[in-house]
Amino acid sequence: MKTEQSPLNTGPEIVYSHYDSRQVASEQCVAVHGLTYLLAGSLRVTEAGTSQTFDAGSLLFSRKNFLAKFTKQPAENGPFRAITVLFDQALLFEFSQQYSAGGQPPFVASPAVSSLAATTLLLDFFATLQSYFEGPLPTPLAQHKQREALQLLLQAQPVLHAVLFDFGQPGKIDLETFMRQNFRFNLDIKQLAYLTGRSLAAFKRDFGKVFHTSPDRWLYQKRLAEAHYLLQEESRRPSEVYHEVGFESLAHFSHAFKQFFGCNPSSIRAAAVAR
Repeated sequence: MKTEQSPLNTGPEIVYSHYDSRQVASEQCVAVHGLTYLLAGSLRVTEAGTSQTFDAGSLLFSRKNFLAKFTKQPAENGPFRAITVLFDQALLFEFSQQYSAGGQPPFVASPAVSSLAATTLLLDFFATLQSYFEGPLPTPLAQHKQREALQLLLQAQPVLHAVLFDFGQPGKIDLETFMRQNFRFNLDIKQLAYLTGRSLAAFKRDFGKVFHTSPDRWLYQKRLAEAHYLLQEESRRPSEVYHEVGFESLAHFSHAFKQFFGCNPSSIRAAAVAR
């Protein structure tokens, strides 16, 4: 299966994505805010056990410090194509010194990725970027376009001021709810601790109080139990399951599964199909 990706810019400001075949991205902890315009194909975003699918023509805002899986599906007659403008903290902090937030409405919590109304100015902005697809965008020009996108976004969605210019660490959240919603994501313990608003030591301490075991052991058992369910009850293939439950490779998953359950994952699926 051939997969191609062409960057609009090699720096951190703007990215042009181009995939000729279905691409399932590994789970991502979205580290920076972003504004994406889907030119062709569709994008499925899965977070906390729910999924949303966005089609060509969608304008999307993604919030930082959220876990999500992204599946990019090409169009019937062509590739998946999208442009993403990223807003890093340094840019936002600099911009916030010049931007007045007086009278702005409070931000209302929303999914990690949400669809925005595509204004004429924002559509025109993304149209200007398409002429740069053949090569990298010079860094000074990319940074100028990055600031332009931010201005247009705030003009169209002033409510986003509250989330864009929030420079604090993630707040402490309910640990049990977070872990049960996100155990399928293949992240290390330090990342999970950060996303729950805790130091590593506090995360391990609170985890032990809630689950009465260590994070590593709980994640290992929970992922394997979920895999067993998908194989037995939904007749899913091991090659479909291992990534979905947070394993990096099929070989690692198969070894861990056999060690834990005493049989190969393929035998569980075979028995389910034969029922």
